[in-house]
Amino acid sequence: MKYQHQSLHSTTIALMFAAAAFLLPASAFATCSAPASGSLAICQPSANSTIYQVPHIEAAANPSSGSITTMKVYIDNKQVFENSGGELSLFEGGVANGTHHLVINAWDTLGRLYQAQENFSVTGNLPFSCPPSAVGVRICAPASGQVVSQNLGFAAGFKGNAAITHVRAYIDSADDFDMTPAAGQSAVIADGLTTSAGAHTLKVVAWDANGGVYSSSVSITTYYEGGCPPKGDTCNPGVYITTPNDGDDVESPFRLSASVQFNTASITSMKVFVDGIQAAESTGPSFDQPVQAAKGTHVVTIQAVDTAGKLYRLTENVNVQ
Repeated sequence: MKYQHQSLHSTTIALMFAAAAFLLPASAFATCSAPASGSLAICQPSANSTIYQVPHIEAAANPSSGSITTMKVYIDNKQVFENSGGELSLFEGGVANGTHHLVINAWDTLGRLYQAQENFSVTGNLPFSCPPSAVGVRICAPASGQVVSQNLGFAAGFKGNAAITHVRAYIDSADDFDMTPAAGQSAVIADGLTTSAGAHTLKVVAWDANGGVYSSSVSITTYYEGGCPPKGDTCNPGVYITTPNDGDDVESPFRLSASVQFNTASITSMKVFVDGIQAAESTGPSFDQPVQAAKGTHVVTIQAVDTAGKLYRLTENVNVQ
C-alpha cells in the first residue's frame, strides 16, 4: 500500500501515514534524458496521463549556457518541492484524486528561467474530506460494490441531533475501529483496517450525546495485497513483483515479472491490465512476459485468482519512454 499525505482540518481526523516528497537519484528509475539546449522537459508523468495514488515526477533542464542552480515543482499553483541542480526525481505524496496542473521551473547561473507544464490526473486515494450531507452517517469511501485492498481504508462523515461522542467501524461483525471525535469534528479518514480477501460489509456507527444512534453500511469485495509487516516473520498473501518497480521508466515492450506468494489456495490464472485493458495472461502462480504499451505513463494492474475465487492484486505506475 502506498502511503499518502492528508491535510488535517478542524472537522476531520486523518489516521494515515503522511508522505512528503521523496527525492531519488535520477538514475534510480532509468533515465530522464537532458532536453535540447535552453529548455526543460518533464519526463513523467506524461501529459494528461492518469496516475495511481502517488505520482513519480521526473524532469531535466539544459541551460543555454552556465548551469542550472535551482528547480522548483508546483502543483495547482502551490510549490511542493525545490531542488538544486538540473535534474529531479521524486514521489510526491498528498496529491488528491482528480486533475492537477504541474509546473516545473528552473533557473540558471545567469538568472534565466526555463519552464515546462502539463496536466495529469490521480486516482486510487481516499478522499481528503467527507462532509456529512444530513443528520446521520455518510460513507464517502469505499463505494458500495467496490473492489478494494484487504488493508482497508475508509472515509466517513457524521452528524447527530446532538454532538457525536463516539464513532465505530465494523467489518462484518468485527469491531475494527473506535474513536472519540474532537469537539466540532464531523468526519474521519482512516487507513489500516485489515480483513481477509472476499465479500464483506463495512458498517460505520456513530452515537450522539443524547443516546441517538446513526449508521451506514456498504458491501465491498477485498483482495489480497502483498506485504511483510515490520513485526513478525509472516508475509501477507499477494502479488509480489520483480520488475518493473513502481514509477520505473521502461521501453515497450517491457518485461513484467511477478508471482503470487503465500497464497491460501492454488492460483488458476494471472492477468495484466494496462490502464484497465487486459494486455496479457498466464496460468498458474507466476507471470514473466513482455508487455506492450504506448509511449507515456500508465497504470499497470496485476491480478490473480485462486481456486477459492479469492483475488490477489497489485497496482503500480510505469512510464514508457
